[in-house]
Amino acid sequence: MERLSENIVVKAGKNVKDFSEGDRVTVLGGPYSEYFEVKASSAVKVPGNIKLETVLGEPVACFMHAAKRFGIKKGERIAVIGCGFMGLGCLQLAKREGAGEIIALEPIEWRRKKALECGADKAINPSGLSPDAILRNFGEFDVIIEATGIQEAIDVSSVLVREHGRIILIGYHQSNDGIRSVDMRQWNYKAIDIINGHVRREDEKLDAMREAVSLEADGLLKMENLVSVYEFSDIEEAFKDLISRKENLFKAVLKLS
Repeated sequence: MERLSENIVVKAGKNVKDFSEGDRVTVLGGPYSEYFEVKASSAVKVPGNIKLETVLGEPVACFMHAAKRFGIKKGERIAVIGCGFMGLGCLQLAKREGAGEIIALEPIEWRRKKALECGADKAINPSGLSPDAILRNFGEFDVIIEATGIQEAIDVSSVLVREHGRIILIGYHQSNDGIRSVDMRQWNYKAIDIINGHVRREDEKLDAMREAVSLEADGLLKMENLVSVYEFSDIEEAFKDLISRKENLFKAVLKLS
């Protein structure tokens, strides 16, 4: 759940040179409040041709930074496992990096449809299919982008990745206290690279956010259809819709009127 209070600068500190009253910005962090204070070093100006509700600083910066670790070479085969907000953002960036073929694995039909709109060549329902069955039908992949945060996705990734391929872990693994099991013999035999797609360095995150804003302004990153805006008074409805996985709801944004 993201918060949006129109992100307009109402006052700049006396030592702030790069921002002034009235500037449209996106920031790293920010509470559910009408006004809040943020360091100038955590903000990026938003061009006038972008809707503010689609420029979500923190999550967009996260998948933008992760893309810097994809290491995709032109023509490589990519599998994106999980087509929520993060997965679809990563999918678009993988396409931009020159992926030869992208196959999305997602059990929810409307998310598969959105994956195709975002650039996937195929979108398949993995439900009821074993990892080996998926491998037989679709072959191996050079890069696996795991964007679910569940054990099953790691299991599938380990089978589908080719020897000397790469698995990028984007999903936040919080269930079972984050504990996961892997077949290390399989990982060792395949000589694969396991890459943590997350970032904690604020300077790198800010650079990624700035780059994402630039791409969106140039029409190279499509966020508008991945964001649903709710009035703050409808916050309970927003959470219920997220929990029930309401159709076409990828990221809920609370707008403070």
